[in-house]
Amino acid sequence: MAFKRTSEPLNLGASIDLVDGTPASLTVSLPLSSLDREIFVVTDIQMDTEALGVPAAAGTVNLLGSVNKTSTNVEGIDSPNCVGNIRRDIESTAFSSVFQESFYPNESSTGMSTDYISIIATPNFILAGSFATSAGGAANRKLYARITGYRAKADADTYAALVTEEINQ
Repeated sequence: MAFKRTSEPLNLGASIDLVDGTPASLTVSLPLSSLDREIFVVTDIQMDTEALGVPAAAGTVNLLGSVNKTSTNVEGIDSPNCVGNIRRDIESTAFSSVFQESFYPNESSTGMSTDYISIIATPNFILAGSFATSAGGAANRKLYARITGYRAKADADTYAALVTEEINQ
């Protein structure tokens, strides 16, 4: 893959307010020039949420989120469209509560030109999320994301292949 770094590391953040039972997404613009065949090389990603409350009665609470290249749906790490995702679940019974959490990728890169998590070639990324409780009507919860990376200029063949891959996912 042929691309040349054209910027220092950038931190780009976004947050979305999630309503109980209603999936949502937010499109975030990247500082890229398609005329110059610029791409965004993602070196790190962090995601977090507001605290989830434990259900007073037996029930469940779950919050899912992902940073995607083009999809407005929450994607799993098995999707080539997904840059990173988070999942937080609470299951409560009459006797106890269990909390589960996963976040992928769960490691950081060094940010070197040969070390990156993903490449975004289109001029946006999508923050998608869903929040649901078994009782319904819970207060909204925020989903936060920050991606770190740098702009790079790709050669024509690489740029065309990356854009085509993203659009056809």
